[in-house]
Amino acid sequence: MVTSTSKIRLLTYHHIPNNGAFLFAHSLLNLLQKEFPSADIETLDYRTRRLAAYEFMKRFKPLKGIPRFYDIRARLWNREMQGHLPLDTNLPHWANIKSLQQFFAREYTAVVTGMDVWCIIKGTQRPALPNIYWLPEKTSLLKIAYSVSAYHSNPQLISQVADQISNNLDGFEIIGARDHFTFDMVHKYRQRKSGLVDLIPDPTFTYELKHTGVVDKLASLGVDLTQPMLGLLFYGDDRLSNEIQAHYHAKGYQILALGMYNPAADFNLGHLLTPFEWADAFRLLNFCISDRFHGTVFCLKNNTPVICLEKEQYLPSQQSKIFDLLSSFGLQHCYHNPADTDFNSARFLSLADELEKAWQTYFAPDISENIARKQQLLADFTQKIKTHM
Repeated sequence: MVTSTSKIRLLTYHHIPNNGAFLFAHSLLNLLQKEFPSADIETLDYRTRRLAAYEFMKRFKPLKGIPRFYDIRARLWNREMQGHLPLDTNLPHWANIKSLQQFFAREYTAVVTGMDVWCIIKGTQRPALPNIYWLPEKTSLLKIAYSVSAYHSNPQLISQVADQISNNLDGFEIIGARDHFTFDMVHKYRQRKSGLVDLIPDPTFTYELKHTGVVDKLASLGVDLTQPMLGLLFYGDDRLSNEIQAHYHAKGYQILALGMYNPAADFNLGHLLTPFEWADAFRLLNFCISDRFHGTVFCLKNNTPVICLEKEQYLPSQQSKIFDLLSSFGLQHCYHNPADTDFNSARFLSLADELEKAWQTYFAPDISENIARKQQLLADFTQKIKTHM
């Protein structure tokens, strides 16, 4: 039972300068607060040493077009976190995993982990196993995974640590997987039969869109709001970016990079827009090309026509979080991987033009109904948590 003394804490990647990570935490907190209004619910202001070091060092990486891009973005994020996420800083930040989880068990009723925290790869971008996001220690703590994802995981690594994954999964009373890859992994390795395991959407589908003043900000930066705009959430492929630039400049479009820096864009805004302004900006776009999961979510929420490129180009589509998302809307044809042998940039851009023209007539009605269903699934899942607390 949840009471006024109950303490629920969210453990995720809220601190990474990423609009989706921020709005995931913000939306999930709102969902939990609505369902458990009497409880004390906050985000644990925790970051692993590896991730903290990786993000800190990235601040000093200069970009040719905007040398201080990463530093400015990190400072913006810190201000937004302090101002808009209720943060719990009362924890031993640099304790080992066992001590930290023992602290959780003493201080909190439940810990909710979520987003891409179960990704198993080698590299500096994600913490190696074992890590705190799997809540691996056996304690009395109620463990909940909400819209958790293991996308982009290395299947060979998963096989190598299968026993550890199985033990960790058995410790969770409640698991809501965000995609089929994670859902299938949970069913394969979780031996425990009790508890709740569901396939659920991302909580940002419940985010309430609001006007933020982003129109005035864009105008002050020189964006001509009377001209058509392409949103570009894509980087790392200069050749394709330049082809996109040439195609849309020929159509008279301005190109706005809303996330990572892209030299092909007319305006790079990833270090200037708050997460709330970012979510609002999608409604102003005539079209969007995105390799970002949450960028695609907010295109759909804003009824903005979108076509998607796979960021992790070696991934099979069945392991792609963007393909999984689009498939849930029946929009598989909006997914393209530049690494596919049959990928052709001219054909891709031609299809983008066709999608833009047909979007409002053929796709928009079904999308709005699908979003309403996803919002109901999230409300139902959040309510189910009550029966396990």
